[in-house]
Amino acid sequence: MVTREFLHDLGHSLATLSFLVEAVRGEATLPPGTRQRVDAIDQETHRLLGMVRHAMAAGDRPRASVVDVREVLQQIVSLVSLAGETSVVVRPGPAVSLLVDESLLWRMITNLVDNAVRAAGPGGRVEVSVREDGGLITVEVADDGPGFGAGPSGWASLGLGIVERLAEACRCGFQVVSSGAEGTRVRLLFGAEGGTE
Repeated sequence: MVTREFLHDLGHSLATLSFLVEAVRGEATLPPGTRQRVDAIDQETHRLLGMVRHAMAAGDRPRASVVDVREVLQQIVSLVSLAGETSVVVRPGPAVSLLVDESLLWRMITNLVDNAVRAAGPGGRVEVSVREDGGLITVEVADDGPGFGAGPSGWASLGLGIVERLAEACRCGFQVVSSGAEGTRVRLLFGAEGGTE
């Protein structure tokens, strides 16, 4: 269990990281690619600080607001694309709004994308999408890796366990669909009960 003391200390460490990032951003000679990565580190640090502050203030109570899901997907994909050699894209489509705790949505999607990137590997492809159909909003993360459980070991089981727990907190369905050697699709289903296929 995460304690308030742990969150307090984590908040201080993230604040220190934020100050260091600001110092690096002040360098006039940073190449554009490096500046882009430093800006991404700054955004992620501020997002994590916000999560810590939210957890300190609200405990485990979700705080729902109307979220532009496609915008969240694009932000996550933008960060992940800076960090690796796997092609990660958001499939085009209309804006989709959802009443949800944005920090919980961000954590679920980040865990799913991280798992998919690891499964697809360098040179692989991950597609992230959101669609709305008859009141059901589906967020899907699909990779072209070797299939569920056949990829490299790592944090995948922990990440999927976190997603499953957060999906319960958000009252959304959670499905893992393996296509054998054609990769894995993981879905979050808002507005209807889901399960594992």
